[in-house]
Amino acid sequence: MKTNFFSAIRNLFFTAVFFLPFLASSAAQEPNFPTFSISATAGACNEIELSFFPGDGSRRLIIACAGSPISEFPVDGTNYTGGSIFGTGTNLGNGNYVVYSGSGNNTTISGLDGGTEYYFASFEFNGVGNNSNYLITGYPEDNDIAPGISMTVLSSSGDICVGDSVQLQASGALTYLWSPSSGLSSATDPIVSAIPASTTTYTVTGTDAGGCQDSKTLTVIVNQLPLVTLGSFQSICINEGVFVLSGGNPVGGTYFGTGVSSGILDPTIPGPGGNDIFYTYTDIHGCIDTASRTIQIKNSPNVTLSTFAGVCIDEPAYGLTEGSPSGGNYTGTGVNANDIFNPANAGVGSHTITYIYSSLGCSDTATGTLTVHALPVVSFSTLPATCLNTPAYLLSGGSPSGGTYTGTAVSGNEFTPSTAGVGNFILTYGYTNSNGCSASDTSMVHVNGLPTVSFSTLPTVCQNTGPVALSQGSPAGGTYSGPGVGGTTFYTGIAGAGTHSLVYTYHDANNCSNTATQDIIVNPIPVVSLGADVTICSDASVVLNGGSFTTYAWSNGANTPSITIDSTGRGLGVFRFILIATNSFTCANRDTIFVTIDPCNSVKENDRISFAAFPNPFSSNIVVKMNSGFEIYVYDISGRLIIHEKDHFSEAQFGDDLSAGTYLLRVKTAQGEGSSIVVKE
Repeated sequence: MKTNFFSAIRNLFFTAVFFLPFLASSAAQEPNFPTFSISATAGACNEIELSFFPGDGSRRLIIACAGSPISEFPVDGTNYTGGSIFGTGTNLGNGNYVVYSGSGNNTTISGLDGGTEYYFASFEFNGVGNNSNYLITGYPEDNDIAPGISMTVLSSSGDICVGDSVQLQASGALTYLWSPSSGLSSATDPIVSAIPASTTTYTVTGTDAGGCQDSKTLTVIVNQLPLVTLGSFQSICINEGVFVLSGGNPVGGTYFGTGVSSGILDPTIPGPGGNDIFYTYTDIHGCIDTASRTIQIKNSPNVTLSTFAGVCIDEPAYGLTEGSPSGGNYTGTGVNANDIFNPANAGVGSHTITYIYSSLGCSDTATGTLTVHALPVVSFSTLPATCLNTPAYLLSGGSPSGGTYTGTAVSGNEFTPSTAGVGNFILTYGYTNSNGCSASDTSMVHVNGLPTVSFSTLPTVCQNTGPVALSQGSPAGGTYSGPGVGGTTFYTGIAGAGTHSLVYTYHDANNCSNTATQDIIVNPIPVVSLGADVTICSDASVVLNGGSFTTYAWSNGANTPSITIDSTGRGLGVFRFILIATNSFTCANRDTIFVTIDPCNSVKENDRISFAAFPNPFSSNIVVKMNSGFEIYVYDISGRLIIHEKDHFSEAQFGDDLSAGTYLLRVKTAQGEGSSIVVKE
């Protein structure tokens, strides 16, 4: 009923709309409308039934693909053959097969694998062969899973040789039946072993649980063995070297046997006696046959040659005796007819010496290497002149390194100039290389005497004396060294107090040097301290004590250990006092103190207050801080009031307009007054 319904609709639509216009055209044109629909329905065992509603093409092409939607499409001008058995129609590639090409509206596709999903697509086209024109847009698709059995058949080999066995294996069914059964290990097992005598096609029929059957065939090709022969061999001596085997037919086969590799026989491996040689040939089918022959291997004398000792090229000629058995002959570079080897004739290098001995028709040789060593190339470069007071030193300049120095005042490769004395001395450098060959070379060393150097007495100085010029060394042109010495100047401040040993070193034209030493005494300077700067009221005084020294010189002209300072003759302000004192070494030092004379305005000591003024010294402004209201007074060094500011609370700032100098700062509060010296830099 499904097929009749689609057929009626198709005929009605096709006749009314498309059929007559298409018949009026004589050339193949691309259809205007694709197939309207395609339906895939599982049928009998391993079959799917297709029904489709045609478009306006004269025919339609159906493409099927197992396991995935179609991926290849028809090409205009190409003729495709449909096959209702899947896989027998045109293969468009990638598993896309043509399963139908015609003008109908249904077909049945067989030869499917049960359980596999198949995809179908229908393409309308007009024309035939080179005139075919396909509509590949808007095509319908459908898919379904094939019912029935899905059986596969494999063989371990599809091409064997006579006498070989092959394994046949079927899968996908419940029961199996193989034919022909002759030569099979079983006719009903899924896996059977076959030994066919000739090329045979085997068929296996499988039946699943639902009664669906599938048959698969495979052919096993049986090839005949090649005809292989091998010619006879002549006997050989065991020491003749490798022997290239031949005589095998057909050519191109492989020789094997004891001592055979890549068609070459090494007679030393099997040894004397009969040795079987086999020749195997494999034809184009992989079939193999083998032929064999025996080759006789004769023994040879056992000839040996013990290791030659290396010799130096200056050694005399000598006879060779290292070959065994005795009685053979030696050949090689430097060997004469009497088996005498002359190193000088052979020359430097490694020479191959051959010893030959024959017995019973087979001879043998042994070879060894006799090395003639060259004498080492020894050089002793010119030795630089040295000085008599140079410490013992290791000699150098001998090449190659590792040799031995000998000669006057040389011990353990060290040369001691003071032991040799002034003059010229010939020294020898000898070298023996790793081969035991020796050579030597000589060089002369000259030992120079030393210059006479003196350093006259240095003056005693104080630690603050200043730089002391050094010129007491003789001959002139040498160098001074020691604590506090820089160039030709001794710096007392750097050296510090104490006795210092200075050294004068002079190098003559031969670069030989000598030294002289002289002490210089640096006496310490006194430590003068007048204490911290002080502030006094205008009606008070202060005593400045200089300490205990030998002499005193105050800036006010006094020469006493202490002086008393008050406002008499000075007035108010800040006054500087300097003391220069000398100790028992007549070394002087100084100290400075500032005394501030404050008017104090009858403020009692217990009325003075504390405040903070910072930074001090200052470069721009100075800040005054208190925890209450205050006013400030600033006096210059002459006692003149230059700043008076009221009504400050917590903080005041001044100083921008002041010149660099020393000033008296007074701070006044309800609780009292206080003063301080401030300095602007």
